[in-house]
Amino acid sequence: MNLLEHLQPLPTELLNAMAKGEVDTQAIAAQLMASRGLDREGKWVGFEKAKEAWRV
Repeated sequence: MNLLEHLQPLPTELLNAMAKGEVDTQAIAAQLMASRGLDREGKWVGFEKAKEAWRV
C-alpha cells in the first residue's frame, strides 16, 4: 500500500496538524476501524465487539 498516495488528497490543515502531532491519528484510526466493525486484525466482528477490541 502506498501511504503517500492515500494521504495526498488530505487537506493541508489536517496534514499540518498531523505533522505537528496535534492530531491523535491512532485514536482516529481506532474509531474508524470500530465504526466499520473490524477488530485489530481487520476482521469483521460486528460493531460492539469492534468497540471492545479498540476500547472506544
